[in-house]
Amino acid sequence: MAGDDFRIDTDQVGAQAAKFGELAGELTTGLTDLVAGLSAIGDAWGEDEFGERFAANYVDKADDALTNIATAVQMFQFLEKGTEVTANTFGALDADFTSVLTTITSRLDGTA
Repeated sequence: MAGDDFRIDTDQVGAQAAKFGELAGELTTGLTDLVAGLSAIGDAWGEDEFGERFAANYVDKADDALTNIATAVQMFQFLEKGTEVTANTFGALDADFTSVLTTITSRLDGTA
């Protein structure tokens, strides 16, 4: 890998954090609307045998889907924070490393 450069554009990485936050917000809004819509409809399948069978196959799966969407919201919120921390950490490390290299170079050159 001699000559290959490893680079992280901290501005680009940091810019992605907001996108994860936007996704979390959109999913939250969608989930809220979905729950409100389902609540407004209620148990529309009825209480007869067909309705009971439908409910037996539907309710748990629907609840699981709502839980999975809420989990996705949390994941995108986590990614937003993690991406932001990563960008900030690499930015700080880059600045610190640059400062150290400048100091070493100055001492080696006798300009310090």
